[in-house]
Amino acid sequence: MADTPHLGLPLIAASQNQKHVTHNAALVVLDAVVSLSVVDSGHTAPPGAPNEGDRYKVASGATGPWAGWDLNIALYTSGQWTKLVPRKGWFCFDEATGAMTVWTGAAWTDLGVAAGFLSFGTAGNGSLTRLGILTAADTTTRLAVKSNAVLFSHDDVTPGTGDIHAVVNKAAALKDAGFVFQSDWSTRALFGLLANDDFTVKVTPDGSTFHTAVVIERTSGAVSHVRGSKFSAFLNYGQDYAAGAWRDLQFNNFRHNDQGHAAIASNVLTFTAPTAGVYLFGLSATYEAGSGPSKMQIGLSVNGAAPAADTLGTTGDAAVVSGETQCSATALLKLAAGDTVAPKILFSGANGRVLANENSVWGARIA
Repeated sequence: MADTPHLGLPLIAASQNQKHVTHNAALVVLDAVVSLSVVDSGHTAPPGAPNEGDRYKVASGATGPWAGWDLNIALYTSGQWTKLVPRKGWFCFDEATGAMTVWTGAAWTDLGVAAGFLSFGTAGNGSLTRLGILTAADTTTRLAVKSNAVLFSHDDVTPGTGDIHAVVNKAAALKDAGFVFQSDWSTRALFGLLANDDFTVKVTPDGSTFHTAVVIERTSGAVSHVRGSKFSAFLNYGQDYAAGAWRDLQFNNFRHNDQGHAAIASNVLTFTAPTAGVYLFGLSATYEAGSGPSKMQIGLSVNGAAPAADTLGTTGDAAVVSGETQCSATALLKLAAGDTVAPKILFSGANGRVLANENSVWGARIA
């Protein structure tokens, strides 16, 4: 008597007596294997009190009536056990675990794994190996999402505590734990713990040359604007100035000149704004001697213009006293990229001289 090639159903032979027996046997097998569902997959021997129609996926190492039935399907029908040999492509649902498996010809394999997709088992216990939403994930980018928006909210279902924390952890200080922002897949900015444990913000014009913009020191919380222009300069000798016009207040030494945006040429200092922004400047000078000037003023020239009112410091109209009279000024200037700032001095009524090492100018970009 022949069987069908895929489900192994017995065929009725020509002129066969009691055809109903063969027909019913085929129906029993068909009933067992279509939408195959087993009680469990862990038994190696028959359970004590099976119900009619119960099916089990026999575990490896089967004994007793199931000896030699490893990985086959055991069907209990008409008071006895029948072995159903799986064919390649059979699906099987495990009622005990919820696993959905497929027979590959050699083993029962999770349906998702067999197809190269998500494992149903791992989906159930939360241990996915990768997940892609509208795009493919890979072994490096194990979570990949294409979406107009992504929402993370506190748990108000379980319920949770009302808090939400997103944790980014790295293996060691010299590694990176950061967020990368790209334009058309080319990096433009990143922040996080980048190659150390201080919080750092970096930007790049092309995805290859990076500029450190801000560093927050991890132990003190001090904020450093690494790329922000900062300078301070002084003159270490006395200098005479003719009265009656604004003159270049001279300087010959930098205490510091971060980023090199200030320059001294022939003792004339000029600061050039590298970018548009708000800059804070300070300026001071101490009178040393002269022929009795009536007034001493200092100020800042922007783009070669005479110092404006909000950049001036003056002695007033009182007598100018050697070694005691000092002018100082501070100015908050909004500059465009390329604007220049230079310190100036003006004596009225007579020539004057400033004291060595007691004049200074400084500036910094603050916003």
